Amino acid sequence: MSSEALRVLIVDDEPIARQRLAAMVSDAGHQVIGQAAEAISARDAINREGPDLILLDVEMPGESGMDLAAEIGSRQPDLMVILVTAHEQFSLDAFEAGVRDYVLKPVRGERLTQALERAARHKAGSSAPAPRTVRLSIGRREERVALDRIAYFTAEDGYVIARGEQLEGFVDTRLHELESRFGDALLCVRRGCLVVRTAIRGLETRGPADHRLLFHGQLDPVAVSRRQLPQVRAFLRGDLP
Repeated sequence: MSSEALRVLIVDDEPIARQRLAAMVSDAGHQVIGQAAEAISARDAINREGPDLILLDVEMPGESGMDLAAEIGSRQPDLMVILVTAHEQFSLDAFEAGVRDYVLKPVRGERLTQALERAARHKAGSSAPAPRTVRLSIGRREERVALDRIAYFTAEDGYVIARGEQLEGFVDTRLHELESRFGDALLCVRRGCLVVRTAIRGLETRGPADHRLLFHGQLDPVAVSRRQLPQVRAFLRGDLP
């Protein structure tokens, strides 16, 4: 891991869930400095241990994780919070409460590692530009989503759709405008499909004219056109800027 390790407090009422999260945090190169099963003991641990970040379960007996997150956001805005939730509809309320990020249950190690790495870069005060974002319409909600949570943009039936492992939404922007805005971060793999470079895992050849781009995580591969295949291979070799 390139950024400084975080000191993480885990708050979840289920012991097995705490153990699993603790193992993933350690595997990602960060330090678990405490665990709590509910909001009262979480406050004590925050005051006692001074964590950099809290992994906070939304649904707990008594005071909910959202209530605690809102309190932290108002009293300790520098203390980062990542929500752990089974319901994606919590995401908008979470961001309004100042939550840094969220992960969906069942929590996957790769997704948690990405969230922790973003938080670590924030703590380190990286001189890199602020994360680039895209406004998505997801159901009845509108959200501003970090580009690195999106795997690709595709034009379908007159609409532009953004897809990631844990999200899908409509983008009120044309593909050529996205390419102009995020050109250095995107790769065209066929007409009407722009892929976020950091989401690419590899290339699978299924036949002479059947090439599929592979993504990190569980997202289905997408077809690569013969015209764009040389560019995709150049990117995988590291020949593209």
